Amino acid sequence: MVGSATIARERLVVDQALRRAAEVGGGAHANGSPTEVQGTRWRGASRTLRSLASWVAQIGSATSDLSGPEQLTLRARSRDAARNHMPARAALMRNRTSVVGTGLVCRPAVDHEALKITPEQAAQYNATIRAAWERYAENPLECDLEGTLDIYGLQGLALLSAMSSGDVMVLTPMQLRDGGVSEMKVQLVEADRVSNPDGAADTESCIDGIKFAQAMPVGCYVCSLHPGDRIATGTPTWSYFPFYGDGTGRRRVLHIWNDKERPGQVRGAPYLAPILEPLKQLERFTNAELMAAVISAMLTVFIQRKGDETDDAGNPLDAFEPVDDAGNIALGNGAIIDLAPGEEANAVNPSRPNAKFEPFFDAILKQIGAALELPLDVLLLQFNSSYSAARAAMLEAWRMFLCRRWLLTTQFCQPIYNLFLDEEVASGRLMLPGYGDPTLRHAWSRALWIGPARGSMDEQKEASAAKTRIEIGVSNEAMETAAMNGEDWSAVNAQRARELAIKRANGTYVAPTNNSAKSSTTDDGTGTGERPGAGSDADDAEATP
Repeated sequence: MVGSATIARERLVVDQALRRAAEVGGGAHANGSPTEVQGTRWRGASRTLRSLASWVAQIGSATSDLSGPEQLTLRARSRDAARNHMPARAALMRNRTSVVGTGLVCRPAVDHEALKITPEQAAQYNATIRAAWERYAENPLECDLEGTLDIYGLQGLALLSAMSSGDVMVLTPMQLRDGGVSEMKVQLVEADRVSNPDGAADTESCIDGIKFAQAMPVGCYVCSLHPGDRIATGTPTWSYFPFYGDGTGRRRVLHIWNDKERPGQVRGAPYLAPILEPLKQLERFTNAELMAAVISAMLTVFIQRKGDETDDAGNPLDAFEPVDDAGNIALGNGAIIDLAPGEEANAVNPSRPNAKFEPFFDAILKQIGAALELPLDVLLLQFNSSYSAARAAMLEAWRMFLCRRWLLTTQFCQPIYNLFLDEEVASGRLMLPGYGDPTLRHAWSRALWIGPARGSMDEQKEASAAKTRIEIGVSNEAMETAAMNGEDWSAVNAQRARELAIKRANGTYVAPTNNSAKSSTTDDGTGTGERPGAGSDADDAEATP
């Protein structure tokens, strides 16, 4: 009987617990299945699980989740991190060096089929347009309103400004300088200067300095003074700049984004915004370890004083009497300090450097790099792992660099090139038949933008792979030249032809040897023999000027 009563009580307790769980979960589902303990079908949506109870997230629009005050704070902290935090600066500089480097070079490529001209005529037009563009792009006085950077320097500045501030505006004022040819100038305006006039609140038609017509941004308000300028004087005024020209639709202002992540987003967030908090904590940890290591490298001591309790007359000393510090004791490299009578030095060992610092630092930096799409090897420029792992890290980073290069090309490079052609045709310096037709204008403005090459960890393997891709028909020499060297194939091929002609003329030309008997080594170390005669076509092509 006692055992039966015990079992009955246990069953009652279990039943009561199940009923309470059902009440918390909201009862049974319509189909009669029991409700989950978390009260929701998706565990991540539960408000009753202890692990999620303190996670309070709200639904906000793209503008609400990135309000003006938050933008200012994120920009200030991102720029401070870029100035003072080593990993943050490394991430930004790595992007600028790999995405832009020495510049994205323009190679005009007019669409001869759409223009109904021959390829030979297209090549002549390309050469003429290229010469005009290089005259404009390579002269800072021609292209830059400030007169300090050429178009390639402006590319890097636009990218860096957009990533540091979230976005940057590009104005295209017309100003002809003495001795100049082109009027159009490029003026980069920092994000802080774009704001609502007189600090007015946002409205449906004007948000964070951007004016809207329905859902389309049509202009921006630019303040005459930077809000943080230490030498600015006078009352700030706001000027309105339309994005498009009246009647023509010609671009007048370019909005360069770091990244647009949501529909309806008006302004961009800085590149470092998601990792500012862990980055700051990591900096504090690094500085603390660095200071501990510096102290450990010196003679670290505590000074213990044994003063008398009475003076010479036998009177008790004041307990709050200041201690004589005339010796001004401080740490120093190999310092010799004369201690006062009654003082002794007790050495202290801070146990630094910390053996666990580097693993922890790398672990946090891996997460930061993942958020920034930068593998740890690329972020720190330490390729200590295997060849395959290091190459995979470079390839993953390069995918992100190519994406940012494409964004910069579509938002900055190509629009500036289009505006340049507009002025050249309007002034009569370039004669492009049918340019007034929007369809033909697009055909005339086609161009290829070539940036710095990816680079390789083993040039022999990369060259062999490029040769194989060409032979099996999945690539061509123009694509491989741009990918490996960042150069234009036509220029490289023309230079090779000139070099071969000079060598033949002075008798120094040596015909390539047949390497068909040699074997190439693959990644796993196995040799693959090449068929006899392979490479002879390439040798003949190289020998032809």
